[in-house]
Amino acid sequence: MPKETFYNLPDHKRRNIEKTAIKEFAEYGYDKASVTRMVENCSIAKGSFYQYFDDKKDRYFYLVARVAEKKAEALAPVMERSYKYDFFGLIRKLFLEGLRFAANNPEVTMMGDWLFKNREHPIYKELVGTGLENARNIYMELLKTAIEKKEVRADIDLAFISHTISTLSVSSIEYYFQTEEGKKARTARFDENMIDIIDLLIDFLKYGIGTGERKVAGYDKS
Repeated sequence: MPKETFYNLPDHKRRNIEKTAIKEFAEYGYDKASVTRMVENCSIAKGSFYQYFDDKKDRYFYLVARVAEKKAEALAPVMERSYKYDFFGLIRKLFLEGLRFAANNPEVTMMGDWLFKNREHPIYKELVGTGLENARNIYMELLKTAIEKKEVRADIDLAFISHTISTLSVSSIEYYFQTEEGKKARTARFDENMIDIIDLLIDFLKYGIGTGERKVAGYDKS
């Protein structure tokens, strides 16, 4: 995490350093990102970098944490009105707002692309592992409430389903931004075609763990 000297900087200077670093990591990925380019592009001395951060990894992890904070802020209005939705409506809304955030922050999305394409990288394993654990805990609590409200079957494996939903949330963003619509969304705003992808996921969940009458696919189960 940043040193105290970084937090003592004026707000506009901190924002400039953050913006420059996000652009660098988005364009070059973690391995090829250059501290030299970062300090040149935000007009600070290279020595100042090490007064603010220990190393490149320290800065990268800080940026990811900042992005997570901003995404949480984007999702906060949904969570504050969670009482308006049943479980599946809430998950649908959270997934959609997550995609909207990704589409409206293309450089952040490009940072995510690098992570998805480098799953064996230690950075991916450390960051995504931590993020998924946090998401699993959130979905676990939502599932418990949904079971109490009889919106979700009581016989499900909570740990497995919360893991599955959190993984689907990440995978939906990864999948979408590999499609033609998603590639356009990197340089545009929210694309309504995202809704179709999310609705497919919600149907998959609803007819798997919901308490309503389940549809049986037309295939021989013998």
